[in-house]
Amino acid sequence: MFETSYPTSRQSSIEIIYSVTYVTLYHKIYILSNINKFMKKETHLKAFEEHRTVIDWSIDRGIKDSQRILGLHTSRGIIELLSAYLHKINKIDSGVQINHRWFKSEKVYDRLPDFPNKKTIFSKMIDLENASEKLSYGSEKSEKEIKNAIKLFNQLEKTIKELMKNEK
Repeated sequence: MFETSYPTSRQSSIEIIYSVTYVTLYHKIYILSNINKFMKKETHLKAFEEHRTVIDWSIDRGIKDSQRILGLHTSRGIIELLSAYLHKINKIDSGVQINHRWFKSEKVYDRLPDFPNKKTIFSKMIDLENASEKLSYGSEKSEKEIKNAIKLFNQLEKTIKELMKNEK
């Protein structure tokens, strides 16, 4: 699919190319979404495993030397696992993309459908997202803070995998 309208002065245009929406406004391009309409449970699980591999490598490398890597991958990885679970229980459709930034506040409770242990999982995911942001973008953090993000990630991984196992 390819649609284009060319802007005149001080107007905007929208182009849709292969499910990616680009908006040009005053000669700047903004990417509104890059949702793959065919994201399935298996794709999310593969992405989760990639994040898990990087997390394990970072721990082996040394957590003090891998603070930013761990911050990024703990947050994004658990989103992939949650997405896989929600696909499995048919709570989200193929193409729905959960944004890790949604977990910066409790507003996320209203954005996604109910499912078992939602409150407990989201509470920990909010804590993880805030910890991950500090690790990813802030100054050097203590080993305790880094271990806390890893601990939250591991707890969430265990909880979500248990839920997935029980949904066979």
